[in-house]
Amino acid sequence: MSKKRIVLVDALALAYKGYFAFINRPLSNSKGEPTSAVFGFMSQFFRIIEKLKPQYVAVAFDSREKTFRHEMYEGYKSSRSEMPDDMVPQLGRIKEIIEAFNIPIVIKPGLEADDLIGIIANDAEQNEYEVYCVTPDKDYVQLVTENIKIAKAGKNDDLEIIDVEKTKEIYGFGPEYMVDYLALIGDKSDDIPGVKGIGEKSATPLIQQFGSLEDIYNNIENIEKKGVQTKLLNDKENAFLSKKLATIVKEDDYEYDLKRFVFNKPDIEKLLAIFSELELKYFPERLVKFFDPEMEMDIEEPEDTTNVFDESNTDYKLVVSETDVKKLVNILEKNKWFVFDTETDGLDTFVLNLAGASFSIKEKEAWFVPVDPETDREGGFFQTDLSDRLSITKFVELFKPLFENENVGKICQNGKYDIAVLRKYNINVTGFTFDTMLASYVIDPDVKHGMDELAKSYLNYETIPLTAVIESKKTPEKVFEADLKTLTNYACEDADITLRLYNKLNEVIKEEKLEKIAYDIEFPLVPVLEDIERTGIKLNISKMKELSNELDLLLINYTKNIYDIAGEEFNINSTQQLQKILFDKLGLPNTKKTKTGYSTDARSLESLKGKHDIVDILLDYRQYTKLKSTYTDSLPKLVNPLTGKIHTTFNQTVASTGRLSSNDPNLQNIPIRTEYGKKIREAFIPTDDNHTLLSADYSQIELRIMASICGDENLMKAFIDGEDIHRSTAAKVFQVSPDEVTSDMRRKAKEVNFGILYGIGPFGLKTRLGITQKHAKEIIDTYFETFSKVKGYIESSIEQSREKGYAETLLGRRRYLKNINSKNNVVRSGEERIAINMPIQGSAADMIKLAMINVFNRLNEKNLKSKIVLQVHDELVLDVLKEELDEVTELVVKGMEEAMPLNVPVKVEYGTGDNWLVAH
Repeated sequence: MSKKRIVLVDALALAYKGYFAFINRPLSNSKGEPTSAVFGFMSQFFRIIEKLKPQYVAVAFDSREKTFRHEMYEGYKSSRSEMPDDMVPQLGRIKEIIEAFNIPIVIKPGLEADDLIGIIANDAEQNEYEVYCVTPDKDYVQLVTENIKIAKAGKNDDLEIIDVEKTKEIYGFGPEYMVDYLALIGDKSDDIPGVKGIGEKSATPLIQQFGSLEDIYNNIENIEKKGVQTKLLNDKENAFLSKKLATIVKEDDYEYDLKRFVFNKPDIEKLLAIFSELELKYFPERLVKFFDPEMEMDIEEPEDTTNVFDESNTDYKLVVSETDVKKLVNILEKNKWFVFDTETDGLDTFVLNLAGASFSIKEKEAWFVPVDPETDREGGFFQTDLSDRLSITKFVELFKPLFENENVGKICQNGKYDIAVLRKYNINVTGFTFDTMLASYVIDPDVKHGMDELAKSYLNYETIPLTAVIESKKTPEKVFEADLKTLTNYACEDADITLRLYNKLNEVIKEEKLEKIAYDIEFPLVPVLEDIERTGIKLNISKMKELSNELDLLLINYTKNIYDIAGEEFNINSTQQLQKILFDKLGLPNTKKTKTGYSTDARSLESLKGKHDIVDILLDYRQYTKLKSTYTDSLPKLVNPLTGKIHTTFNQTVASTGRLSSNDPNLQNIPIRTEYGKKIREAFIPTDDNHTLLSADYSQIELRIMASICGDENLMKAFIDGEDIHRSTAAKVFQVSPDEVTSDMRRKAKEVNFGILYGIGPFGLKTRLGITQKHAKEIIDTYFETFSKVKGYIESSIEQSREKGYAETLLGRRRYLKNINSKNNVVRSGEERIAINMPIQGSAADMIKLAMINVFNRLNEKNLKSKIVLQVHDELVLDVLKEELDEVTELVVKGMEEAMPLNVPVKVEYGTGDNWLVAH
């Protein structure tokens, strides 16, 4: 006969875990009621009951009153923050849900939830129950026996069970010693002191050798490490105090009846109502499926009012004959603007084939013009009864004048792609007016900007899926095998929905006064980026292969050195094997704990620098491994065989600050300070011997923008007088003459100057400079005394963002800060740092974009052959015809300096050379 199973839940532990799981993007219903903790609690609770199927359940809560532990030790839980304000109402909701489940809540003044669970678990075990304590807290492990286990939600849909054997596997000793372990190491979350200087690495072998805390002290003289012995003797009182504080109560006069915990059918109707009110759509089906699978769910679902394609409500025309196409071109060229979209058989704009184009000038009306690609392709939609079909040659002949007519505006969704498609056929689109994807980004950079998402958000419309036309998104070549009617509806819908979105988004841009960002920056930048991407940059492949071979030899030497220091060979790239070497064999200080052991990520290894010779070698090994895999091995493979160049893709809608990002490949993150990072830049070269590379870079632009915004006289004077800003800052902060500023002073001033842009505090500066927090605070305080208006800028930026709900750049680019007024300090602080930085970094992004547009337009106006080939943060790289160098250099510097005037001089530094490194 199987034992009766009882589940005991620590409510607050589960609720807090759920709350902090969504700390960066808190959940709430449409009325604004917070639901993160409720959702987290219920997700874990459902998983527990579904997996364990208990016959008995009880939920324990801490009482508000102080416990016997507070009386025993004044510092107990003294550093704990107050419960976040938005957590309080959620606990009420959790209790409401528990009551609707008909589950008893256990609570007693003076005892904590873990004590109540300890008492009930102990009693239940004696009555031959199988007990599962549901909690993520490790102190519960002391309760584990053959019949008492810990249960917690694991990865995916799994349940992690901690029993006796699992405890030994995790900690290296049995559960009966967990309280002794806590007595030694303490518990920061509860402010249990433990023994000062004794951590997990020291505590575990003590327990393994001697056993309980009492036995450890009885054998104090037998402890080999004198340092550990001394620490134990010095903190003996705290050790035994900590054991008392950490011990979960198992016996008490708390009266309850186990029979009251029988897990019966809940009040399903009441629970469904609560879930509906909180808009927790994930749980009703699970509830009914578990408790009453036969029940017909009487849930009042909101009526689905989503619109979909309706042939009777649209006028989508297939245009095939040359005569009808000419009529369409005539209609479009007489309009002030038109929407267009292309259909292709691939995404590589150098080799794809155009399958057709759709057009719209009125909502719910559109045309689709299919195109014969003039290839040897067999089958396809032209093998139907369409006797008169438009060849790609004829398409170009008829549409090229229209697309190149700058007096007729063009509107697209992700227009850079469509412009690139037509460029393949020597059609140069002009008069590009509006991009719905970019408009969405301008309005709110943190939402999704794809057509499907925008159609749902703004039009309550669900678009025809691509899979209705072809087999999957991964088989675009199937477009020529598509049913022509289906393709017509799909293509026309794209143009029609883009037009409808244009009408909506254009109004929002006007209402929110975002015209400058949209019409002067983002939309005009599209043809600039398309041209940069198509031009590409040449790579010295032989140089890259040479570098790859150098790195191979270097990594062989590093590997040998690592093996020699470790005393054995192992897989350096295996986290678990590296953990054993670093922490078990070499005894390095513990880093942050992960599920597989102590962390060996880059930040953790950086924190161990100076602790052991192996650390620096490992960091170098990883750096060179990444350079080899990411650049020297990968970049040559990405050279386009048709052009002999690398063609990166620039993204306008990824970074919330307004910065561009680069991918396939990412050419914005090539390191510049390391030796091999510099060598990689050497491999980027001009098109030929008649060209040279020109690199133009804004000098300290973010600091200049901050000086211009805040108007601090001292900061502005340094820029106006052309001083070294970091030396000038150091002189003022450390109160010495500029000549007396040491390199260390300048370094510290530089960290402060740039740190201030990101809302750095004493702790952050302490970490960067390797100084005490007190010293860091003194430096920051002196900085603010010297540059008083900088502090004023920081305070006003935060205050204005609280009032408006967003931060904005000098030109009005916005980033919404939905949690700037959060009661949660962690969340709020993160938003405050964005409020400080966004106006500066975002303005710098606006400036370089305007500069790119200026330079591009002037190059074209003068019919120069030189081209922009890269944009990297505050730098432009151009492939310049040598005979145009003087003219282009002047043009570029002027275009950058005049892009966005500031109240301080804008300085552009430039250089030229036969590779990117020399030019930079």
